[in-house]
Amino acid sequence: MNTTSFFFYDYETFGKDPKKDKIAQFAGIRTDLSFNPIGDPIVLYCKPSKDFLPDPEACLVTGITPQIAEAQGVSEYEFMARIKNELGLKGTCHIGYNNVRFDDEFSRFGFYKNFIDPYSHEWADQNSRLDLLDIIRMTYALRPEGIQWPKNEDGSINLKLENLSKVNGIEHENAHDALADVWATIHMAKLVEKVNPKLFKYAFGLRDKKVTQKMVEESIDTISPILYITPFVPLVNGHLSFFVPLSKDLKNNNAYNGVDVSTSPLVLKELSADEIRDKLYEKSNGDEKVINRPGLRQVVINKSSMFVTPKTLNPQRAQSLGIDLEKIKKHQQELEKIIQEDSSFIKKINEVYNTPYPTNEDVDGQLYEGFIGGDDKRLGDRITSMGKTDPRNLSLEYFPFRDDRLKELLFRYKGRNFYDALEADELKVFKSYCRAKVIDGFGGGTPMSEYVEKVSDMLNASESNRDKGILTSLLKYAELLEKEISK
Repeated sequence: MNTTSFFFYDYETFGKDPKKDKIAQFAGIRTDLSFNPIGDPIVLYCKPSKDFLPDPEACLVTGITPQIAEAQGVSEYEFMARIKNELGLKGTCHIGYNNVRFDDEFSRFGFYKNFIDPYSHEWADQNSRLDLLDIIRMTYALRPEGIQWPKNEDGSINLKLENLSKVNGIEHENAHDALADVWATIHMAKLVEKVNPKLFKYAFGLRDKKVTQKMVEESIDTISPILYITPFVPLVNGHLSFFVPLSKDLKNNNAYNGVDVSTSPLVLKELSADEIRDKLYEKSNGDEKVINRPGLRQVVINKSSMFVTPKTLNPQRAQSLGIDLEKIKKHQQELEKIIQEDSSFIKKINEVYNTPYPTNEDVDGQLYEGFIGGDDKRLGDRITSMGKTDPRNLSLEYFPFRDDRLKELLFRYKGRNFYDALEADELKVFKSYCRAKVIDGFGGGTPMSEYVEKVSDMLNASESNRDKGILTSLLKYAELLEKEISK
């Protein structure tokens, strides 16, 4: 895998859910492999579409109102196409801070909604991705020396980017401004590479799924654990899972199912797959944690996950993280015995994860409900090409999609990106759809009446002039949007 540059990027969004929420701002900086910037930083805003209301909490965090995005932004397609060009440039490894679980998901869904390939920038043309947050987690767990680790008031470690920047002397005055976050991410990556070049080089190699796949499959053969960095293990324990992979998942060729031997696997022995699944996904009741939650894990090898041999965790560091290595060895032996005595055990573990993927009632959230076929991809390319020239021609063409999702997405694509170019009958239908989404809350959104009530309550309770200004802007935006789509 021949990586020639890093592209550090960050989104500020109008909500937390990539299935239904929108990106407000994008910032990115390309660097060489020594973190020296190449070219100028990129900052873009995305115009909000008329079928969407921003989450007020998100606006208070970022300070970005829909009016700002409208005034400074470009259409959603133009916005996503520009991002695709950067992330998809040959030899690019894109990096963010929590990007695999957040920003990358917004990228995928944004591309999907705009007839842009949602995955190719992650693997084609020698491209790859890394998540600096997971590298920071691994650094803290295994080689914390040389970096200052911020603490909360109760003494616990805090890995928020703005806090790490502050205690390590990195300028980061405008947290939750996309460009400021990008610069902070670059400087933190540079710091990790400086104080522990071997660790960073190792983490960099894990962007290649073939490397992680080899580790996982060797671990299957020996029924031995590998250390897996995961947020599902508390930070107080270094986010370290002692993961013993057992087999490839039945549905996802990039996923492996297994057992975390940090806890005893004996609880799994007598339970059925359904009983294990119920306990695995049982929700905590307030402050009460689920007792004896099964120590099962599923890892996905194409997410640049951090895996490392347990030998890298020295006994002193394990003790400081509250990890009992003798117990883990005992649990590993228990697992070996279970597998030897019960030939159906691995099959049972696979059945725990062999459930239908949750479906989404709205087409915007249906990205993972099937890959788009080659013929439909070519039709999508025609659509985006025509949109660049004269979008009115989109209404004159027939696009015989085989995938029903794309028929509805085309309707939304035209209305979101070329609202002013719609024919009278198309505009009427699109406004009707917008009313269903925005006023009635169709597709899981918040109805307009509830939205206005919520924002008004927040405004009345606010003591900050900044926040009052943002919330007032949101009420004005909602009022004008309702008038526009009701004409």
